[in-house]
Amino acid sequence: SAPMPVVTGAPGHRDVLFDAEIQTNKMPGMTAYDLVSHLRPEYLRSRGSNTLRDTNPATAIVYIDGSKYGSLDQMKSLSADHVFQIQYLSAADATTRFGMDHTGGAILITTK
Repeated sequence: SAPMPVVTGAPGHRDVLFDAEIQTNKMPGMTAYDLVSHLRPEYLRSRGSNTLRDTNPATAIVYIDGSKYGSLDQMKSLSADHVFQIQYLSAADATTRFGMDHTGGAILITTK
C-alpha cells in the first residue's frame, strides 16, 4: 500500500506544524513528542555542542503557551490531543527572543 500523504496547513512552512496537519496525522495515545518525531524530526536534532568546555549537545528548549517548559523529553508528558500548533525557532531567533542559553533553538507549543 502507498504511504499516507502528509497534509500541511500551509505548504512551505517547515518551521510550523499547524492544527490541520496535527489532526490529520495524530494517532490515539500520541504525545507532542511523538507528533514532532513523526512529522518534523529535524526539530529534535542536536545542533552540536555549545562550547568547547560544554560538550553536551545543544537541543531545543520547549515552551508551552509562552512559558518555559523544559527539555525535549518534557514533550512526552503532553498529549497530542491538547496541541494546537508547534513552531520551531532557530538558534538565532530563539536567542534573540529568549536569551543566550538557546543555542539549540526553541520549540513553541500552543495548546487548545
